[in-house]
Amino acid sequence: MTTRKAINVLFSREYSKLNQALSLLPKQCYNLVACPLFDILSVDKTTQLAQQFCQAIDADYLIFTSQYAVIESLAYWQTLGISPAQLQGVTICAVGPIVARQLAEYGLNTDMMPELYTAESLATLFAKVETNNKTIFFPKGNRAALKLERVLAEKGYQVNTPVIYKTVLRDVLDDEPAALLSAKGVDCFAFTSPSSVQALSKILGANKTKDILQSSVICAIGTTTYQACEDAGLKVSIMPEEYTIEGLARAIKQFYLTN
Repeated sequence: MTTRKAINVLFSREYSKLNQALSLLPKQCYNLVACPLFDILSVDKTTQLAQQFCQAIDADYLIFTSQYAVIESLAYWQTLGISPAQLQGVTICAVGPIVARQLAEYGLNTDMMPELYTAESLATLFAKVETNNKTIFFPKGNRAALKLERVLAEKGYQVNTPVIYKTVLRDVLDDEPAALLSAKGVDCFAFTSPSSVQALSKILGANKTKDILQSSVICAIGTTTYQACEDAGLKVSIMPEEYTIEGLARAIKQFYLTN
């Protein structure tokens, strides 16, 4: 009986973030390779940023659309002498379960979370207000899309959007994913953010990226990543119903069980 070769799956995340994928995609069948494509860096802590973060405890809503925003924000509040307990009077909104779990690690419960884990769906949870006295504190990264804050502002909310972390695209690949890509040995590439698509195109060049991944199965974790893949000329074959690493791993497993 012929033994089937393990499927080479590249995930655009650090290996430490792939525990759920590793549990769903056993190594007997899948060779999961971490292919981190950007780094998360702290921003300079200016006087203005400190003032903005001190005002957060008086906001009506806190919105988090990434786990990085949670980690960086809670760390900064700690340096300002603000504890998670002081935020419990604010309605806390998370874009999805990964962010909600990150909040829970700090003892913060999520009050609002959309059924579809996108910023656009999160915006639909907010009703229009007439008096313009409802405030939203929305800490984010430097590459975050502007659509959510614009929609909320149009609905009448005062939206405070300080940048608390920077997403910096890498210039080079780690050795293992670089070797697989060079040999066109990638069976499946799982993109987990629009920034990861942009970073790979930056490192390899747009045309070379399309050439190397021409025969690979392309996965996008959600709608914005799907659009980034399409913009880069990459045809997406897999997009999970649940926009999480776990959901993406399940979708990959189902794809290879039926194809």
